[in-house]
Amino acid sequence: MFRFTSFTNWRSEGVVTPLSGRTVRRMAVLVIILSLWTYPLSGVSADSGWDAALDEIHNLYTDYTGLQASLKSDLQRNQELRKQNNTALAAVNKQLQATNAAQLAKLKSASEAVQKKHAPLLDQYTALSKQITTARKANNLKSATVLELKRNKLKAAAAAARAEVKKAASALAEAKALTAAKNKPAKDALAPIPLLKKQIAAQNKLFSAAQSERTEADKRNKAAVQAGDATQAAAAMKLSYSRMKEIRAMAGQLYGWEQQISTALHAAELKLPK
Repeated sequence: MFRFTSFTNWRSEGVVTPLSGRTVRRMAVLVIILSLWTYPLSGVSADSGWDAALDEIHNLYTDYTGLQASLKSDLQRNQELRKQNNTALAAVNKQLQATNAAQLAKLKSASEAVQKKHAPLLDQYTALSKQITTARKANNLKSATVLELKRNKLKAAAAAARAEVKKAASALAEAKALTAAKNKPAKDALAPIPLLKKQIAAQNKLFSAAQSERTEADKRNKAAVQAGDATQAAAAMKLSYSRMKEIRAMAGQLYGWEQQISTALHAAELKLPK
């Protein structure tokens, strides 16, 4: 990748003044050309193909640097929006989780306490029922009768315990249903986001592959310039430019999806339970 900075114009009075952007670009291209010409002709092909490669570098340079600047701006824009969306999504999810949280926690704790309180009695009652069934299958009527007497003695208490457990569980289930109903509008607004994130993840794989190719092309370009090989430098520069165009197109698509996520988040924020 070519970068040229800090060019200045030396006047006869000894005062240093900045050059125009157009002049800087011309001088940058001149530096590239001179760097290529400084190598011995024995290591450089002086044919028309080599000259044509220099022309290609000269003609592509302005578009290349302009695209490079635009791509940098686009990627920064994407990164900022993605960060905003991630922060907003976390905040929305946190608020959804907070809906009736204290009430749900209280009811859940009460339900678990009731289950724990009656577990020994209900376990004993269930165990006696299983033992009665086993005794009857074995035609052991004496044991079955004794076991049935023990179980029936617990029947009223077991029925009361089951009713209390069911009541606590029903209260918790009803509160969960009411909470889900409160959260539903906001959650429905968030529904498109998982698919959009999958699309973004798939696109990012293609993006990374194109970025890697561009990085390799930039390395080959730098090596070719150092070797005075205009043909290879031009080829690498064109490949890098081509990949940059692909990357910018993908960045635009990614930005569009992030905008859709942002729209969905805004809609969800408006529908959060008050």
